[in-house]
Amino acid sequence: MKRKHIALFCALTLAAATSFSLLGCGGCAGTKTAAEKGATAEEVNYSALRHVEVRQPEEKLSPEAKSTYAFLLYSQALNDEDEAALLQAAPLMAAAKLPANIWLEGGVWLVSRKSAEAAPYLEQGLAVAPDDMSLNLLYAEALMEQGTPERGVQLMRAFLAKHPGSLDARLELALLLVKSKEYAEAETLLNSVSSKERTPLVDYYHARALIGMDRSAEAIPFLQKAIKEMPDFVEAMAELAFIHEQRSEFKPARTLYEKLLKLNFSPQDVLLRLISLSLRMNQPEKALKYMRQGPDTIPFKLTVAGLFIDSRHYLQGETLLKQIAARDDAPVDVYLLLADLNYEQRRDLPMALSWLDKVPPQSKAAPRAALLRIQLLGEAGKEQEALAVTRQSQKQFEDAPQFWELEIRLLARQQQMPQALEIARKAAKKWPNNADMAFLLGSLLDESGDKKEAFKVMEHILTLHPENYQALNYVGYTLAEENRDLEKALSLLVKADELSPNQSYIVDSLAWVLYKLGRNEEALKEIRRAVKLDEHVDASIWEHYGDIASKMGLKDEARTAYQKALDLKPANADALRKRLSQL
Repeated sequence: MKRKHIALFCALTLAAATSFSLLGCGGCAGTKTAAEKGATAEEVNYSALRHVEVRQPEEKLSPEAKSTYAFLLYSQALNDEDEAALLQAAPLMAAAKLPANIWLEGGVWLVSRKSAEAAPYLEQGLAVAPDDMSLNLLYAEALMEQGTPERGVQLMRAFLAKHPGSLDARLELALLLVKSKEYAEAETLLNSVSSKERTPLVDYYHARALIGMDRSAEAIPFLQKAIKEMPDFVEAMAELAFIHEQRSEFKPARTLYEKLLKLNFSPQDVLLRLISLSLRMNQPEKALKYMRQGPDTIPFKLTVAGLFIDSRHYLQGETLLKQIAARDDAPVDVYLLLADLNYEQRRDLPMALSWLDKVPPQSKAAPRAALLRIQLLGEAGKEQEALAVTRQSQKQFEDAPQFWELEIRLLARQQQMPQALEIARKAAKKWPNNADMAFLLGSLLDESGDKKEAFKVMEHILTLHPENYQALNYVGYTLAEENRDLEKALSLLVKADELSPNQSYIVDSLAWVLYKLGRNEEALKEIRRAVKLDEHVDASIWEHYGDIASKMGLKDEARTAYQKALDLKPANADALRKRLSQL
């Protein structure tokens, strides 16, 4: 977020005048030059040069004439706003060693256009004037704009090593370090800026570095100081408002957001933040007042309706959705939202289905409407109707595997496992690269007792999708249960935990294989982590906890774990009671 009044280049004066002589320019023969008319070189108007017709150079030109020719090509390219012509002129400019201020103006123009050629162009300029601070800063900016701030960091580090007293270079490096998420180095760099040298911009960057290190409380004074010295420093104001909001300091956050609104800083986004704040403060009427200040557009009002629904102000959210639905240009998504809302809040299935009926069958939203219809019918216990819609949708949306998956799940829920397996095999064959479909087949085989075939399916998934964390967990846990290839099982489960961290069932598997390997301390650490990750812990996880704690002689911990498992009424309750009695 940058503005002209805080840009690093706001103090640069891009000189337009040049001292090059026009003598030797083939297109000027027979015309009196400014020098012949008594004008000094400094009085030659740069803009006038832009209208001089450029002729191809002679085979042999003096160095002075080559400089003039290169400059004329450059000025004509800028005058015509011709990026290609400017890039063609760059090698001639480099050969003529045109001064840094000329390169700088061309570079600023390219950066302002977000041109991908800005960095290559500036590289040529730096070859001519490697120590020019403004060129180095602009090149670093260009690298950052093109998504390679790390290259800008290297450039600024090298420049700062040669020019340690350059405040602008330190600031630019700090900004690039923040962009590269190297916050600690940025903070160290900004701490070296003396109080006399500190500006609102320095304090702003300092705060950004602290925020990046999750030290928002320490960032507050820097942002407050920056805003005090520059009352319209909207970027600092926005950062401070968001910190207050995160800390549930709603009143100061609201005050800052309202100031941003008066300064016309991203008004739509600021209004959404004010609406969200008002809802968190349980002030829905205030939220509606802010909404009325926003644009009368469907995307804005849909977002506001979503905020009302997420904050459980369902009535206001539904009212907004109905207002949108009444418009001639209403998007079909609003019907899906109203259907979901009516069922979830009132369990009014007929009303929900009537909203879904409004979705045109040929629209892009039709598949999602069908999926929601099946889901609502299934939740309402109308499973046969849900199955009928599923099978109809399979014909209507032939390339959508979700409808096959829903049929399989509906059949499995009705304990029709042979039929579910038959459909799952067909679906897996129809979509051989679909990992979710294959995993569903493997899970059904496992539940049906065919664990050997299930294991083969899961291993096959890993050959096609080696980072499928669910298959990694299944194979790893199965190996641990069968007490074979334990090191392989450990590597699979470590990978699964890295790919999908803090999943209680994966952490449980990891603890179990460590236990099987005899690494009990590590197993205990992981199983303790597993039971803290979910509000509702599966009985098998508590059972594993009891076994690991018992192995380590932690009897009280084992008793608690076994009892928690028994409270969930598992199928192996008798075996657990026996283990509990032996402690």
